[in-house]
Amino acid sequence: MLPAASRLEGHRYLAASIGHQASLAGVLRVDHVMAWTRLYVIPHGMPLSEGTYVSYPAEELFAILTLESHRHHCEIVGENLGTVPPEIDEALPRHKIWGMYLAEFQDWKGKKEEAPAPPTERDMALIGTHATPTLAGWLKGADIGERVHYRLMGEDGAPVEYQERAVQAEWIAKRLNTSPEDYRALLAALLEWMGRSQSPLVVPWLEDLWLEDRAVNLPGTPSSVRPNWQRPMRLTLDEVFGNADIAALVRTLDAARRA
Repeated sequence: MLPAASRLEGHRYLAASIGHQASLAGVLRVDHVMAWTRLYVIPHGMPLSEGTYVSYPAEELFAILTLESHRHHCEIVGENLGTVPPEIDEALPRHKIWGMYLAEFQDWKGKKEEAPAPPTERDMALIGTHATPTLAGWLKGADIGERVHYRLMGEDGAPVEYQERAVQAEWIAKRLNTSPEDYRALLAALLEWMGRSQSPLVVPWLEDLWLEDRAVNLPGTPSSVRPNWQRPMRLTLDEVFGNADIAALVRTLDAARRA
């Protein structure tokens, strides 16, 4: 939206949009919540270098967001991943908006009792999101091969990336007392670890539950080149609900949450 035009109408459109969605959901995630403060805008037909940041009235937008959250009894999550301005890190807890904790983004290297810090009571906890590899894909480095294939990185950089990923997998397995080769056991241990945290909401990526290794989306690629968001799930919903391995993983997480 144009910030000045939105302000002139009292941000009515934004408030109605948030209110409608909050009335249907128990939890609402704001994608790229940093946009509440600014957006990088590029005029049509110009190169990336000709763009500029457009500022938004963040406090007014946060006020609308929290008001609609309160009116509709809906919790709010802000996707505070990537380059996060300090004012966002300060605003989220002040407005009682949860942030996001991604296990794949954590530094697992170090002493077992120190690395990494678990999710807090202010974090929705996930292993990855729609913009990251699945856990199985991350462990085996499937995303690295895809980035080389789609020319998002050079072939010469892939060996280093694979080596670093293998080291990360070793550390996470060591922290969770399991093996980096046993993906299912590692997933179960990770879900249990996150489940026992203070996070108010732990969300498994559905396809992780059957160890899908190809991500549904690869940021940086157009859907005309890679079929992002187009492939069906490997399992039907009936197969998901009838799968004993998936049921066992869900019970592991459920028990951890109740504990």
